[in-house]
Amino acid sequence: MRTTHIDDFHYSCAEVFCALYSAFPVRYLLLVEDITGPIKWDMTGLPDRRSQACFETFVWLAEHDLLSFRTVEPRDIGVEGAVLTQKAFVLLTGHITWETGDSISRINALLDARRSRAYGDLGLIVNDLFQANCQWVAPKASEPIAKSEPLILGD
Repeated sequence: MRTTHIDDFHYSCAEVFCALYSAFPVRYLLLVEDITGPIKWDMTGLPDRRSQACFETFVWLAEHDLLSFRTVEPRDIGVEGAVLTQKAFVLLTGHITWETGDSISRINALLDARRSRAYGDLGLIVNDLFQANCQWVAPKASEPIAKSEPLILGD
């Protein structure tokens, strides 16, 4: 069983990749509220844990050369001038293969998973992208991924 903060991290990464890919190559104002919803501030002026984790995701992606930005917004509410790096763009346009044999680009797989609310697939796709970005091992072809069923909302 995965922990909630890792699921939130995968969700935030997927949202960042989709937003920046759709704006590419134009720089973009990436705000925490656009991903997590309104920031809840405590009485000392600190953001809630989920909002802070989302902001730290922006920083982590930048530290791992997947996005760049010009400046941090005051109170860590976002980053101004965010854009995908060349490495991220190439990784997102790279292909993954589902167990069914279907091959699709990572960005289209992310968009499909978001559209069908298949949040488990977001984690698989983001992890596949991170493994392709990993510099500790020799590059290898992606292995087929099991696609989950989309969430169907009842009446």
